[in-house]
Amino acid sequence: MTRVTTWLVIILGMLAAGAAGAASLEPFVAKYQAKYTWLSVGDIRLELKADSAPGRWILESRGDASGLAKLVASAPLVQTSWIQVDGARVRPVKFRFDDGSDKATEDISIDFNWQAGRATGTSKDRAVDVDLPANAQDPVSFQFAMMIALQNGRQPGPLTMVDGPKPGTYEQTFLRKETIKTPAGTFETVVYNSGRPGASRQTTMWLAPSLGYLAVQVEQYRKGKKLFAMYLEKYRSGN
Repeated sequence: MTRVTTWLVIILGMLAAGAAGAASLEPFVAKYQAKYTWLSVGDIRLELKADSAPGRWILESRGDASGLAKLVASAPLVQTSWIQVDGARVRPVKFRFDDGSDKATEDISIDFNWQAGRATGTSKDRAVDVDLPANAQDPVSFQFAMMIALQNGRQPGPLTMVDGPKPGTYEQTFLRKETIKTPAGTFETVVYNSGRPGASRQTTMWLAPSLGYLAVQVEQYRKGKKLFAMYLEKYRSGN
């Protein structure tokens, strides 16, 4: 997978935050500008919609590349998570990722069997069969779980991301409150850092309480250097 495609995949996952409270979830659509260093590389469309099963939701991130990024990701990058929400608890049911290329070996397909306590499937042509800790999430439900915690007045604790044969645990650290301006408007936000302890890659997220802690700005850093950023352009709630 190319570097631009890899960063787009990472940001897709980090943006997947529910824009409605756990007690009263409602569909929404959010659109973001994506930049790699200083270059515009496309748009991200994030949509939450109800599934046919009671208490289950579908959260989809769709990335459409533009400019030079289109040379490495000519088709949309799509991540979809089927999520079970029970009060303040969020559990992924299944996760699918299509990297926008013709190579199925770059795709991800993982099913979460909570009764058996296992996650199974394939990730970039590697078999996945791992234990499910209580805090396990996929790359999309990961941030959804974080936002639901904040909406319920709790600080988000460590979350284990299952997207391959070696799950990783990420810490969420509150940094500050800040007022920021995006193409969608000006927002009061709480700012969090998310990353694995000691890792060179860290993500800073500006979350707007007025939008249910939806991420209105996200910046991805590696060794202190900003490589990728997302800015909210448009937001619409309801069907």
